[in-house]
Amino acid sequence: MPALILTILLAAGSASAAEGRYGETTPKLAQQSASVGGPATIPEMWGAWCARCHAEDGSGKLAEPTITVEPMDFTDCKVTTPEPDADWERAIAKGGPGVGLSPEMPGFEDSLTPEQISGFVAHMRTFCKETGWPSGNNNFPRPIITGKAFLENEFLILPAVSHETEPGSASATNVGLKAVYERRFGRRAMYEVAVPFYNWDFQTSRDTEIGDVAVALKYAAYASATTPRIVSFGLEATLPTGQLYKGFGKGTVVFEPFVAAGTMLGDWYVQSSAKVELPVDTLVDRTYLYNLYVGRDTSAAPNTWTIGAELNGENRELRITPQVRKGLTGTGALAAALGVSIPIKYRGERTVSWVGYLLWEFLEPLRAAR
Repeated sequence: MPALILTILLAAGSASAAEGRYGETTPKLAQQSASVGGPATIPEMWGAWCARCHAEDGSGKLAEPTITVEPMDFTDCKVTTPEPDADWERAIAKGGPGVGLSPEMPGFEDSLTPEQISGFVAHMRTFCKETGWPSGNNNFPRPIITGKAFLENEFLILPAVSHETEPGSASATNVGLKAVYERRFGRRAMYEVAVPFYNWDFQTSRDTEIGDVAVALKYAAYASATTPRIVSFGLEATLPTGQLYKGFGKGTVVFEPFVAAGTMLGDWYVQSSAKVELPVDTLVDRTYLYNLYVGRDTSAAPNTWTIGAELNGENRELRITPQVRKGLTGTGALAAALGVSIPIKYRGERTVSWVGYLLWEFLEPLRAAR
């Protein structure tokens, strides 16, 4: 979005860039513009101010570009729909640097009311003409263990480290690492491939092995466009690629139907997931897994800290996993999380584990274009 046109600035008279902060009573520039016959509605303001860089149709495609970076194509639904309204509102208010993007996008919090900024976001949403895409307002920060309902284009590395000490034997430190690739297809579907690796201490030696590889499909069955609320379900299949006798696999194909859901209660994210492991070999026991996460952001920036905790259950076992998450780039495309999984039941038989992830949203820019 370009700087406001000179005629509007002249008509503003004594209004300055330092005036008009959120909550102040100084008349906003858009209101002054309307009073002197300038653009009065959001579509008119878009055409007068924003279209010079973003194009009238929001595509960013202009015969003669006015900026050196390529604007987001707001008509590309697969790119724009995962974005929450709050990120776009911050970009309009704070400019590109407010969301880790180019300073060629100026900030307008001194010129527009919060209502007008929300109006611009609503107008920008109309550029995506396809229906059925889940709203980005349902795109909550990922917990470490609880399955996320929103569909993603991400690559993750999830480490887990535990330290065991048994009476009469040496202590052992076991390390697990899972690589996960997630990719959306269509408007409401996603596939996932997960490859686990283990490095375990067997007292006399350490052994590094691959575990059971898993593939999954997920479908967003319900996603509200107004109130943050989403429900997804899917099916995962685990292949017996890990060695059973060493504990790196289950020795059979396992089918795992699952469901995941998310909503918000005030400023708090609430996410849950549940699945059942159904081994093809009937001699292998079924496993029931269930998770609940509650957390919140500490600011509106894409690279904010998020604090939260999970309850993680497996059959009759139960753990609590307090955790923190942090965006590593201004855009939030890289993020990391760290938590500690503490047994609540069977504490004498189970150990504390350190868990986390490193996440890359590979369709999002890592930093501002130069």
